Amino acid sequence: MYRTTTALAVVGTLGLATVTRAEPITIDQALERSAHRPSIEITELDVDAARANARGAALPRYNPEVSGGAGPQLGSGASSLQVQLGLSQTIELGGKRSARIQVADAQTRGLEIARRGEQLRARVDTWRAFERAVVVRDRLATRREVEKLATALATALQKTAQAGGTTKLRVNVVVAEAGRATQERIAAEVEYASARAALASAIGAGPSEQPEPTGSVADLPALILKADELVARALREHPEVATSDNLLTVAKAQIADADARGATDLTLGLGYAYAPDPDGAHAVVGSISIPLALRNRNQGERAAARIGAKRAAVERAHARVEIERSVRLAIDNYQRARDAVAGFDRAVTERLDENLAAAQDAFAKGGLDFVELTTTQRDLIASRISFLDARLALVNAWADLALATTIEVKP
Repeated sequence: MYRTTTALAVVGTLGLATVTRAEPITIDQALERSAHRPSIEITELDVDAARANARGAALPRYNPEVSGGAGPQLGSGASSLQVQLGLSQTIELGGKRSARIQVADAQTRGLEIARRGEQLRARVDTWRAFERAVVVRDRLATRREVEKLATALATALQKTAQAGGTTKLRVNVVVAEAGRATQERIAAEVEYASARAALASAIGAGPSEQPEPTGSVADLPALILKADELVARALREHPEVATSDNLLTVAKAQIADADARGATDLTLGLGYAYAPDPDGAHAVVGSISIPLALRNRNQGERAAARIGAKRAAVERAHARVEIERSVRLAIDNYQRARDAVAGFDRAVTERLDENLAAAQDAFAKGGLDFVELTTTQRDLIASRISFLDARLALVNAWADLALATTIEVKP
C-alpha cells in the first residue's frame, strides 16, 4: 500500500514539473503574436504576387520587333548582296489592355479580402485556443485537487488500519479511488498538453515553445445588438460576403477581357532594303498587317466567361444566405451557452476543494459510509467539471459568433 501511494505522489510531482517549464503568455500577447503567424504571412505574399501581376498586366502585350536579312540579288547579269532591315510593332485593339488590368486588379482585391479573412480567423482561433487552454487548465487543477485529497485519505486510512481502526476492505476501496483519481489527473494533463499545443499553433510558435495561458476565463457579455443588426453587419463586412461580391466582379471583368481578346490586333512595320548594284538601289517600305477574324473570334472563352459570371452570381446569393443563417445560429447558440453557465452556482462549484475535504473528513471520522462518500465526491466533481464544460461551450459559442459577425473577439 505504501508503494502504491508513493507512486501516485511521484507521478503527480512529475506532472507538476512538466507544467512549471511552460512559458506564461497573456491573451494580449497571444493575439499580438497571432497577427504574424505563417498563415497570415502567406496571404501577404499572395497579395504581393498579385500586385506584381497587376503591374505586369498594365504593360503592353507586345514588344517592338526588329528583323533583318541578307542574300544575293540575281537576274541583273551580275550577282550582288541585298540587305534588308525591318521594324514592326503590334498594337492591341479592342480594349485588351484595360480589360486585362481590370481582371488583375479584381484578382488582387480578392487576395486582399482573403488576407483580411485570415486575419479574422487567426484572431478568433487564437482567442478560442487561449480560453480553451484556460478552461482545461482549471479542469486539470480540479483533477489534481481531487487526487491530492484522495491520496491523503488513502494514506490516513492506511495508518488507521495499522492501528486496527478500520477494515482492510475499506482501505483497499479508498486506495482504488485514489488510483482512479490519478488516472483522471493524467488524462487531464494530456488534454492540457494538447490545448497548449493548439495555442502554440494558433500563435505560430516554434516547436520548442510551450505557451501557458495566464489569467482566468473571460467574462463574456450579453449581446447588445439585435439579431437583425448583427446580420446586417455581417452582410456588410464579412470577408466571405466580400469574397463572393468580388468573385462576381472578377467574372464580369473576365467577360470584358474575353470579348476584347476576340478582336484583331494591328501590326505596323517599316522596312529598309539596300542593294549595292551599280545604281546603289535603296528602298523604304511601310507595311500593315491585320488578321482576318473569320473563324476564331475567341467564341469559346467568351461563352465560358458568361457562364462563369452566372455561376459567380449564384455563389454570391448562396454565400449571403449561409452567412445570415450562420449568424442567427451563432446568436442562438451563444444565448443558450450563457443560460447554461448561469444555471450553475459559481460559489458552490468553485469551493470544490473545501466541500471534498469536508466530505472526506466526515468519512474518516465515520460520519459517512463509503457509498455516501463516493456519491458525494462524484456529485461534487461532476458539478465542477460540468461547470467548466459549460464555460468551454460558452467560449466556443462566442468564438463562432465572432467568426460569423466579425465582432471583436476579445470582449
